[in-house]
Amino acid sequence: GMMVVGAAATVGARAYSGSTTGAAQMAAVEPEVETLAASEADVEVTVGSWQREALRSVLKKVGYTQNIIFGHENSNREGQYFWDNAGMDAHSDVFNTTEQYPGMYGFSFQDIINGNKLTNHVLNAAKQNAIIEFFWEADNPVTLGNARDGDEKPCAALLPGGKGNAVWVSWMDMIVDQLLEYKIGDDHVPIILRLFHECTESWYWWGDEYCDNVNYKAAWNYTRWYFNEKSGLKNILYVYAPAKVSETEWQAYTNWYPGTDQVDIIGFDRYAYVKAYNDYVKADCEVACGFALSEGKPCALAETGIADGIENVDNDQWFMTDLLDNLMNSSDTCRRLSYMLTWSNEQPGRYWVPLPDQQTASGFVEFTKDKRTVFAGDVRMDAIFDTYGYSLGHKSDDDGEASGDLHGESSTDGPRPIDPTTPISGTKSMLEELDFQISRPDVDKDWGPYDPNAAHRLRKEYVSEPEE
Repeated sequence: GMMVVGAAATVGARAYSGSTTGAAQMAAVEPEVETLAASEADVEVTVGSWQREALRSVLKKVGYTQNIIFGHENSNREGQYFWDNAGMDAHSDVFNTTEQYPGMYGFSFQDIINGNKLTNHVLNAAKQNAIIEFFWEADNPVTLGNARDGDEKPCAALLPGGKGNAVWVSWMDMIVDQLLEYKIGDDHVPIILRLFHECTESWYWWGDEYCDNVNYKAAWNYTRWYFNEKSGLKNILYVYAPAKVSETEWQAYTNWYPGTDQVDIIGFDRYAYVKAYNDYVKADCEVACGFALSEGKPCALAETGIADGIENVDNDQWFMTDLLDNLMNSSDTCRRLSYMLTWSNEQPGRYWVPLPDQQTASGFVEFTKDKRTVFAGDVRMDAIFDTYGYSLGHKSDDDGEASGDLHGESSTDGPRPIDPTTPISGTKSMLEELDFQISRPDVDKDWGPYDPNAAHRLRKEYVSEPEE
């Protein structure tokens, strides 16, 4: 989506120009070229694109098969009963129940900005041949309030010339510095970035209460330009993940869509109460994967689960019936999903992956064993990776057993100790002493009604373009 603008070309610089697809909408918010002109040295590629393109091919291939990659947020960082901020232990509640690790790990850019080092967590996951995903529940760059603080119009204010721009740039620079450490040998770990997610709802400052489609696209295009062009990080795939897309289809994939040249993966986020989840996630998936097909891009269930956790789900086969069979048996469209990601295990009373003695565990074990799901180190996953030359992880031994050593052959090739070197482990009560909360509260998000029959009666007024 980059173009060299005439005014800047005379000084041999590449300027930020916004999306080629959203040119008309961009005109109103496009900053002056002069303020963005950078010397050629600033836009040299820092991290090459070949691993990113290999990952894109992997996701497309998985989408064409009956398979779906299973992802878990913060899986090696927090569990129902552990907390590993150093990232040296390779714990995971997914492993604790199934003896397999997730095929994707989700992490948070805001954690980096808050001073946390995720390098070890990322490298350990990448060495398992798992895919790395980040989202950014960004603070307000003007007020420095959290992501739910919409004061001072942060969507527009983060753009060049805006009063939040300097802070936004400083945050992006912090992220870039840490991403450059995500390296195994000579290979930079490619990541999927879920930028400005759930924009079709009102709960974040980039959502439809505090932002608008013009400034949203401008904020997306500028942030992507900064990482991709200005900072030269060519190892990022961008996933666009609005919420409740079967109810907000026109907003999600027409009005707010950043543009074909700005997005790599078509995603959607969906939580619901247990009775309504089946219908909602299936309806969303038809819309999202249908749009992905028309765009020629992979489709992803970018974040999902039962609202407030699965601890109250009675159906012990929930992972098989309501999740896997519901998505993979319902239609050719939904079968195109490449991956799904569920939320962190925040505490014993609020979790999205069960431990062995919990109600949904037996179904989760079946889900893991099922040939349609893909977990880290699965033989078929390794085969797809090999086909496209994507390989950061350990290779299987001759007997097909994956190597258990995640710490690399040399001290430079793997996790490094962080002070303090003894990770804090134990129950979540320890977090109170740390005055620290890793995960966001989902409780005040309105994901829809308890009544499954209401699922399709509550379509928003902008399912299609409003009449003039």
